[in-house]
Amino acid sequence: MPLLVDENSRLPKALDLHPDVLDYIVSLNPHDFKRLHNPLMRRLMPPRITLKRIAAMVKKPIQELLAEIHDAAGSPLSGEEKREIEGRAADATVPAGPGETPAWTLEEPTEVIDLLESDEQLDSDPMMAITQALRRHEPGEVVVIRHKWEPQPLYDVWAKAGVEHHAEQAGPDEWRIFIRKNP
Repeated sequence: MPLLVDENSRLPKALDLHPDVLDYIVSLNPHDFKRLHNPLMRRLMPPRITLKRIAAMVKKPIQELLAEIHDAAGSPLSGEEKREIEGRAADATVPAGPGETPAWTLEEPTEVIDLLESDEQLDSDPMMAITQALRRHEPGEVVVIRHKWEPQPLYDVWAKAGVEHHAEQAGPDEWRIFIRKNP
């Protein structure tokens, strides 16, 4: 039987399997994932994130995450399916986030975007403000975003778009995210 979801599946595919999958995902990191109970965030966030990114966010081996999603969906993995996932697990790892602080983050930012208030309201798509800021600035200019969460769902999007990024936690509910288009 084919896997219902694999490491490259986007979160909506997993959430559509069974209502219990949402509760399972939220339980992995309530601070970051409880937003999925908000209808707007449920529509906006999941398409941007793969299951391998979720595994990196919660520091869980992808094979465990996939097995637990299948269990929550009422379709436990067979031994053969588990071995198949094990064989691909090394290729499924992604970095949890940026490593060393890049020198360009020490430059004076061209713009600071404060999303903390809208983060509390959960009433708008933070990606819109970020995308608009990136369009306003030239490659190499630094934009700083104040955000309630580390934006790991956006790391893969930014990497594909040629946007460098670095995130630093400034407090329990505040992150500073430095972004710039590649110069």
